Amino acid sequence: MASKGAIIVVKKEKDTHFLATQGFSKEINPSDLFKDLNKKKEQNLFYIDKKNTSINNKTKEDLKKQKIKILIPLFHKQDLLGVFCIGNKFMNQSFTDLDIKIMSIISSHLTKALYNHRLIKELDSKKREISLKLLELETLFDISVAISSVLNVDELSEDVLWRSVGILNASKGMLLIQKKDNLILEPISTFNWDEEKSLISKKLKIFREIKENKKGLFLVEKDKTTLQKKLKENNLIITPLHVKNKTLGYMVLCNKETRKGVEEFNSLDLDLLMALSNQAAVAMENAALFKDITKEKNFNESILSSIATGVITINVLGEIDSINSAGLKILKKEKDDIIGNHYMYLFEKDEEIIELIIKTETKNEKNTTVNIPFLSVSEETRINFSASPRVDKDKKIKGSVLAIEDITDVSKIKKTFKRYVSKQVVDKLLEDDAKLNLGGEKREVTVLFADIRGFTSMSEKMEPEKVVSTLNSYFSLMIDIVFKNNGTLDKIIGDELMIVFGAPTSSNDDTERAVKTAIEMQDKIKTFNKQRVIENEKPIKVGIGINKGLVVSGNIGSKELMDYTVIGDTVNLGARLCSAAGPDEIITSDSVWFETKKAFNYKKLKPIKVKGKKNEVQVYKIQK
Repeated sequence: MASKGAIIVVKKEKDTHFLATQGFSKEINPSDLFKDLNKKKEQNLFYIDKKNTSINNKTKEDLKKQKIKILIPLFHKQDLLGVFCIGNKFMNQSFTDLDIKIMSIISSHLTKALYNHRLIKELDSKKREISLKLLELETLFDISVAISSVLNVDELSEDVLWRSVGILNASKGMLLIQKKDNLILEPISTFNWDEEKSLISKKLKIFREIKENKKGLFLVEKDKTTLQKKLKENNLIITPLHVKNKTLGYMVLCNKETRKGVEEFNSLDLDLLMALSNQAAVAMENAALFKDITKEKNFNESILSSIATGVITINVLGEIDSINSAGLKILKKEKDDIIGNHYMYLFEKDEEIIELIIKTETKNEKNTTVNIPFLSVSEETRINFSASPRVDKDKKIKGSVLAIEDITDVSKIKKTFKRYVSKQVVDKLLEDDAKLNLGGEKREVTVLFADIRGFTSMSEKMEPEKVVSTLNSYFSLMIDIVFKNNGTLDKIIGDELMIVFGAPTSSNDDTERAVKTAIEMQDKIKTFNKQRVIENEKPIKVGIGINKGLVVSGNIGSKELMDYTVIGDTVNLGARLCSAAGPDEIITSDSVWFETKKAFNYKKLKPIKVKGKKNEVQVYKIQK
């Protein structure tokens, strides 16, 4: 029909090419033509020789030079797929209506064919994209699984870098970590990289930009950034290791290697590396967190293992989660026998402890008890026990923490000590270690002396065993009365007792308690003697002297052996009053009488002369 013809198609936006041509030069640039035709969206037949407002004059002149006679735009709806170009008809004949009709039919079929071709191409392209995407996702999933299981930071960084280099076929790579107090990005892992080139400032503009945008970028030769000059590499791709609004560092790769040689990185590479970097950042954060938790756990465990107090943690179900070495020692059990069991199994014989834990669980408060038997271990074991609520950072109850302090040895020592020294002295010394030092202090006390009259001559007629037995029985009765009235047994001298009220602890009624103690002692002796008469034993008679005044109290002796006592003129006068007292008598000084005259009946006696005093001393006798 025509001498020349061509089919020009649109490959992409602004991208055209000749699909087929006959007689036309491919030097023609139809871009402007497509632009003009797209404006009108008309699927008409255009005669180039005729006036046509859809095509500008310049384009029309170019078409005329190529001797194009007719243009038929190939529109599918509003989408320009191409152009059907027709030259002059053979012999320069005019195109008939039939020719035009045939060309319209051909154009219609051609449009459909081009559209179907495009659909097939797009479908194939989508399939390839989906396949690549699936491959990427599978790769990312495999990488995610692999790196998430690594909890060592150094090992993880090495693994992440190698996988990143491999997936993008990079020739070099490094993983840079950002530290707060350091201006240099520290390379935590490198691949095929010169260490001297890895010292990079985090103040570089490109890193600030990446950090602000939270998105990576790739660089090509024309960018010519400071980083490219520093590393002496043109093709770079950089992604941030970003997690929880925090940038941990950066991934830097260079030179994408292919079969054709080194290529520039592209947006697909960037998307892939960003996805990988995000996974890596989460894994590195978890690894760092695990490291911190492990460090803290080891620290806490080292502390718990070093203390003598047993520490046990139980969950909300009452099951035992943990126990330190001291706890195992106190309980005399193996760890495997305890962990996972309910606390009631552990304390099955100790109702008081179980009640304390239940109280802590229900009321969410700390509960403590001291010096209780620990029957689950033995009848002799004594402990201090406490139970405290166990809460997390959100103040949610997670169970309880139990503390067990073994005081068996201390209790034994204290109990034994109290057989020889008054309770007040023992408690004071155990309460304050400073009291164990040599030295003394001035204080006002009341001293009581009690002495058996004629015991020396009486003991000469007794067997030694009988003497000891009599004294033990006597002392047991007297000392019980002393301790009941909170007196301090200072010392036993032969058959004489020295009792102090007001040291090491004092109260307002020290003197009154001293007199009360003396009266009770004499009453008890009467009962004691009745039993001795029944047993055909000779009754004993006791004289008691009481004085009040200033003394020096404290520890006297050496560092190896010391004695808590009181000394001074007040003590000496008390002893002299005891010597002056007759059998069954209680003699007091003027100071004692003045303090207690309203509470007890006294008889004023004649002043007496005592050793060490120039003047006579006024004394009083307790009347019953």
